This record gives sequence, structure tokens and C-alpha cells, in this order.
Amino acid sequence: MENQMTLDFEQIKELIPQRFPFIMIDRVLEVEPGKHAIAVKNVSGNDVFIPGHFPEKAIMPGALIIEAMAQTAIILFAYTEEQKKDRNNLPSSPANPALPMGTDFKSVPKKGGVGGFFKGGKEGDLEKGGQRGTSGKKPLYYFGSVKARFLYPVIPGDQIKIKVVNVKSLPTNAYVSAEAFVDDKLISEAELVFSVKDKDL
Repeated sequence: MENQMTLDFEQIKELIPQRFPFIMIDRVLEVEPGKHAIAVKNVSGNDVFIPGHFPEKAIMPGALIIEAMAQTAIILFAYTEEQKKDRNNLPSSPANPALPMGTDFKSVPKKGGVGGFFKGGKEGDLEKGGQRGTSGKKPLYYFGSVKARFLYPVIPGDQIKIKVVNVKSLPTNAYVSAEAFVDDKLISEAELVFSVKDKDL
């Protein structure tokens, strides 16, 4: 994988387990493995969450801004681990080609944080395109710790630019910091800690 690549919507779908209506990033502008990723979310009045939040004043829920950060973090993690595998010249894990052989999933928690809200995908989601492991399934990402603050509301017509920076990354977990901007104005920031587990384990 090359440094500082861009990803379109279909390429994003190949890397994250979420599907409609829960894909919260539209394009990845930049990925530098081991360092950072930048993605955008275009907020539309047609988004499914808008009519109910709120009927009298449309605002994007803060939890979904965090979800956009989490999905950007998943992409950064996948590319970071792939780079480590290439650097160490290790064979891929049969269960997950994005992780090195010998990855230990025993310490991964069984349930995600925040009521499992950020647990990616559902059973039966299959990876489309790219390489497959023997299971053919994407890993699950469990966000066990989220610290966030929200500074300004996000409304239809806004474009959110999300920047996620790798603080620490291991084969089965990572700690990242994230910021979200609208028109270069910081609207939210967060710290996210997550673990990864293969679906078959």
C-alpha cells in the first residue's frame, strides 16, 4: 500500500464493516499509514437521521460525528497494520489479511463500549473486493473508550472534515485522537480506544 492515498466511497466499503445507513464517511482524502487519515462526510437533508434529530431544527447527532471518526480510524488502522506486515515481511493471517500471522485475539473484549454502539457490521457481512481470508469476513472493531467534546452544531449542507491521528497502534488494538472541522472551524474532538477481533474467533 502506498502512503498518502485517497479512497472513494466504494473503496471505503471494502475496508469498513458498516453498511447503509451507517456509513458516515463519503471519501478519504489522505491516509499516511502509522500517522494519520483525513476523511470527509457531506451532511445532507436527505440523511436518514435528519428528520428525527430534530424535527424543528435539523442537527447531525454528536454520536454520528464520533462514528465518522471511528470509521476513519478503522481505515487508518487497516493501512497501518498492512504496512507493518509488509515491513516485517510476515505472511497474512488466514482469518484476516490485514493483520499479521500470529495475532492474538484472546484479550479482545466480547462487547463494545458505549453499549456496543460502535461495533462494526453484523454477522454475515462479507468483504467485497480486495483480498479475502479463509473466512471471507471483515473483522469486528470494538470501541471500548470514547472521550469527546462538541463545540458547534453540524447542519445539512455542512461538509465535515475528519482528521484521525495514530497515538499508539498494536496488532489487536489502537489509541487515536480525532478532530472534526467545518470550514476550518473545529466542531468536535475526541480520543478513541478500540480493539479488533476476527468474526470467527
